[in-house]
Amino acid sequence: MPPLPESDRPLVGRTDELADLTTRAVESGTPSLTLLGGDAGVGKTRLLTALTGRAQDAGARVLLGHCLDLGDSSAPYLPVAEMFARLAQDDHQLAQRIVADRPLLGSVLPEFYRRDVPADLPRDRGSFFDAVHMVLEELAETTPVVAVIEDAHWADRSTRELLTFLFTRRFKGPVSLVVSYRSDDLHRRHPLRPKLAEWSRLPGMHRLMLDPLTDAEVRDLLHQLRPSTSTEDATTIVERAGGNPFFAEELLAASEIGGHRLSEELADLLLVRIDALDDDARSVVRAASVAGRAVDHVLLAQVVALSGRDLDRALRAVVDSHVFEVTTTGKYAFRHALLAEAVYDDLLPGERVQLHWDFADALRERTGASASAALARHARAAGNHELAVQASVRAGDEAMASAGPADAARHYEDALSMLAEHPAVVPPEPAAALVVKASRALVAAGNPHRAADLAGEAYERHTGDLRERAELVVALVRARVLADVPDVGTPLVREAISWVEAGEPVPVLAALYAVLARALICDDEFDGAVLAATEAASLARDLDLPGLVTDALTSLARLDDFTGDPARAEEALIDVVQRARDAQDASAELRALHQLARVQARLDRFRDAYLTHVRGYERARETGHVTDPFGIETRVFGALYALMVGEWDAADRLLAAEKGDRLPPLVEATANAVRMVRDAGRGEPRVLDALPALRPLWQRDMFVCVHTSAVAVDVYGANGDLDSMLQVYDDTVDTFTSVWCLPSFDARIRLSALAIGHITTAVVQGRVKARAYAERVGALAAAVEDVVAKRRTEDALGLESRAWVSRARAELARFEWAGRGAVPDELVTHWEDVVRVFDEADHPFEVAVARLRLAEVLAAADRRPEARALLDQVRETAERLGARGLLAAAARGRRTSQPTDDAQVALTPREREVLTLVAEGRTNGEIATALFISAKTASVHVSNILAKVGAATRTEAAAIARRDALI
Repeated sequence: MPPLPESDRPLVGRTDELADLTTRAVESGTPSLTLLGGDAGVGKTRLLTALTGRAQDAGARVLLGHCLDLGDSSAPYLPVAEMFARLAQDDHQLAQRIVADRPLLGSVLPEFYRRDVPADLPRDRGSFFDAVHMVLEELAETTPVVAVIEDAHWADRSTRELLTFLFTRRFKGPVSLVVSYRSDDLHRRHPLRPKLAEWSRLPGMHRLMLDPLTDAEVRDLLHQLRPSTSTEDATTIVERAGGNPFFAEELLAASEIGGHRLSEELADLLLVRIDALDDDARSVVRAASVAGRAVDHVLLAQVVALSGRDLDRALRAVVDSHVFEVTTTGKYAFRHALLAEAVYDDLLPGERVQLHWDFADALRERTGASASAALARHARAAGNHELAVQASVRAGDEAMASAGPADAARHYEDALSMLAEHPAVVPPEPAAALVVKASRALVAAGNPHRAADLAGEAYERHTGDLRERAELVVALVRARVLADVPDVGTPLVREAISWVEAGEPVPVLAALYAVLARALICDDEFDGAVLAATEAASLARDLDLPGLVTDALTSLARLDDFTGDPARAEEALIDVVQRARDAQDASAELRALHQLARVQARLDRFRDAYLTHVRGYERARETGHVTDPFGIETRVFGALYALMVGEWDAADRLLAAEKGDRLPPLVEATANAVRMVRDAGRGEPRVLDALPALRPLWQRDMFVCVHTSAVAVDVYGANGDLDSMLQVYDDTVDTFTSVWCLPSFDARIRLSALAIGHITTAVVQGRVKARAYAERVGALAAAVEDVVAKRRTEDALGLESRAWVSRARAELARFEWAGRGAVPDELVTHWEDVVRVFDEADHPFEVAVARLRLAEVLAAADRRPEARALLDQVRETAERLGARGLLAAAARGRRTSQPTDDAQVALTPREREVLTLVAEGRTNGEIATALFISAKTASVHVSNILAKVGAATRTEAAAIARRDALI
């Protein structure tokens, strides 16, 4: 017999299930019965392999047997025979004793042991069952027994009856019986189905169903199998695999050789269930594969050439065979999307085209976005391009009407693509109008960059009516403004105004003036922007265009802020928000809320800005505009301000992915940048893992550049990698200088302060010499003063920037002292100012960091009681925020700022239990099992303990625990 299988890589996504099985089957010391179900490929065998590995490590005897798909030729008790063959292989003398004491079991032992069994031995089934049961009981007298039978859906009748006996008789000793089966193989007439119902009702039976992996777990699996898996490939595989790890592995293998088609092995596995169906059922399945993942009964009846009764019979067979499942909406859906793919790929070309024609004919009279989209797909596949274009445009219109901009954009772009491929096709409306529709949909879907590219390409090709051309300019520049590109195209808007300003006012003229105002704001031409916005508002009122009126009023209110009257701007924006809401113009309302939050932030009212952004995000969700550019910005900036003002749980909620979220890469990057800020604050050890994917976007998005570079500078510096820290700093300055022509920018203050601080810490700790970095520190400090000098007054910087100026100057003073001699009073005063200004700005995390630094300075000045009081405040803030890195730093500071006998760490009783197990070398999973908690909870406890005791590793935490008698 081959050896028991061993795991070749860590188990993904089954932590709780493995802990549950391990507790029941290995660690409880009591008998247990478990039925483990799940679809083919969902990971039952891998889970059981991990279980048997743990059982062996714990000293249990593992018996493993498999049922095989041998049909009627299967030998009885095949898995039991495998179990006893393994037992004989491992212990020859034990096998001899078994056959000597219970000759009936000779039939399931290898032939060598059957030589002395009498040929005329009575073989009644009850005695055989009893013999198996007694052997397992006797084995458990010396060591726990874990008996695993896999693939019971293929079990012969004798094995099923033996299992019924064992389940019913139960065990006294620690015998754990685990039986797995494929749930998707259990059609209505499957012989295991009634047995499962019977077994499930038995006392003590535990039934565990393996669900598909989550999308995140499939991604982890893919990156474990191939770390270089691209985001695009991973996304495609996640969508197609449906949470099935075997399917994911096969699809990954296909992508490695440059293909996305199913491998022959996977296709054969999927199609074997179809081959078992009769002709009518196979016809239904083939038609449904053309329809897509799901199809309703009426549509299927129109396409499949079967009578009503024959169709019902065929559908019953397909559902019973677990090929289809009935959805909550009453449609028939393939149990797995890959099964639909496999059937579709198996169709002959002629069959495929004819079925598409049939579906297109059946869908012509249906309305609704889904029906129009399906009609477009079938018409295109059938070669009817004119019908496909018409249906795509109709689907786009219907999707926009139902708040589905991403789908609408796809439908419009499909129509434009078909028109480009087939110039003879007559579109239902001018191509330029379709481009404008597609651009608006892309903007509403959160992808202004693509909207700008699409409108720009169409503008370059357009040679027709000037009014159409002007509409393209509006779409182009509006998208550029939202994409925050350096050159939005103001001269182009002025030129377009000249095309249409003669004669009677038209809506496109009002739109041009509105977009001109926004373009001029981007160019810092505020006087011209006021004039353009005023003209836009006047024209829009005359033409009864309420949306453009709101757009222009929002620009005017924002201009009040830029020209020095933020209070008036705030009042005006509050009015605009209400106007937009009354007009049910969600996009205008979100823009006004976004601008209102920006004004509040410029007034240094960061908490108000956070609350306004949250209000905007809630409105975006209520109105179905979560992908609107300002809907996204309220979410991202709301999370950023939540982190600033210490509402970190709220930041988590804002950053959590919306159900069905598929944001464009650059938009998702802005959210990931804020996630990096959050993770850095929490002290996550792998926060910089996100940097390689975000670093190439620095030249495209200032927000991503500012926030990810600040995290990188801080984390590299904290890790002692000063070279990497300074390289990131230089790269950031180069990007701002070359891309945005801004060598002096406000964010440079923070970057410089962080860099000076980490260099100084390295000097104080003796890791580097001050003279080696003196020139660089001087340049960093000069950069800060250069930014300050470019303002009329220092107050013009805003409170947050002033706080970072104060921090930079305090870090410079610390560098100049750097542990040499007595602490000057000026240094203490500097850090007290930093605490005060960040506290005034309501930035609790930065206040805590400043207090930590002040405590270090006070401790060096031998003012230890004051230092300890500050460290207690730091610890309180860190615990409230969940800032583990800050908590660890506070713990280290407290140990160095007070006598050892007074440095007791405050651990909860549960944390002491966890720390005891950490000191024993237990893993998180083992801790979870021992304390009957989840592995995730164990991980959180361990992280908190490391922070509290000021340890970087589990080993260090164990050493501190023993030294300080914490356990």
